[in-house]
Amino acid sequence: MNPDAHVDEAEVGRESGTSSLVLGVAAVTAYGSPFLTFLPPLIRSIPVYLGMPLGICAIVFGVSALWGMRHDKEADRRRAWAGIALGTVAFTAPIALLGWLSSVL
Repeated sequence: MNPDAHVDEAEVGRESGTSSLVLGVAAVTAYGSPFLTFLPPLIRSIPVYLGMPLGICAIVFGVSALWGMRHDKEADRRRAWAGIALGTVAFTAPIALLGWLSSVL
């Protein structure tokens, strides 16, 4: 093994925000599951309850990724910001819907 061929330590533990993006997309798409009419009703309703916890996880993972990238000038922060945005939408959409429904009813 060549001793000069080493793995840069900064590249191994590098934060990228991909997990935040994946959780944010999963949280937002969980609210679309009741519209999948080819699934049984019980299976269609289960992902709706996972939307808000997945949104919270997307926000936490995105902030953590941004915190890890704070000194890296060349880091691409778009995935972390997208995950935070999608997580925020998934977290606030049910609250806004409940507020609207309580004012209507």
